[in-house]
Amino acid sequence: MAQTVTAAQAAALMERMETYDGGRWVPCFALCLFAGIRPGVPHGEITKLKPDAVNLVDGVIHISAEVSKVREPRKVTIQPNLAAWLRAYPLDKGPIILGNFKKRRDRFAKKFNLTHDVLRHTFISMFVAKFRSIGEAAIQAGNSEAIIRKHYLDLKTTTEADAFFSIMPKHAKVSAAPSAATLANAA
Repeated sequence: MAQTVTAAQAAALMERMETYDGGRWVPCFALCLFAGIRPGVPHGEITKLKPDAVNLVDGVIHISAEVSKVREPRKVTIQPNLAAWLRAYPLDKGPIILGNFKKRRDRFAKKFNLTHDVLRHTFISMFVAKFRSIGEAAIQAGNSEAIIRKHYLDLKTTTEADAFFSIMPKHAKVSAAPSAATLANAA
């Protein structure tokens, strides 16, 4: 079984990210936690993902073959809570990955007991619990259905998944519509 965090732990992590270093870490953690982007450093998908691959207007993250670990393109649907995070902390305000990322992420990992892929594993298990679709989870995560069934099925309840996908920013002002700069980057 995949190691995951609870919805409450995910909410605490994201609240801390909002108040740490001016919230500059929020986009990275939000993309890994709420979209299942592979977080590895230095070769994880998050280190290669460009802001223009995230299209808030269409509600899709385009993972190209060059970015994907398995060298196959995929599209990840942006859930409403991730859209809120990315509107509150726009990708055009700074890089997704900040300098000295590995060292800083290791500090967060200790404080929040984060293993290498725990954010991604949490997303996949919550997605399966909420949508009850192994096939769609496999497509969005870039895994096989066999892996999803073996490692993620029935790890979380529907109630916890609903709580997870309801985690919203608390400290930033979330605009009702994306900024003009965000729309330009998303197009």
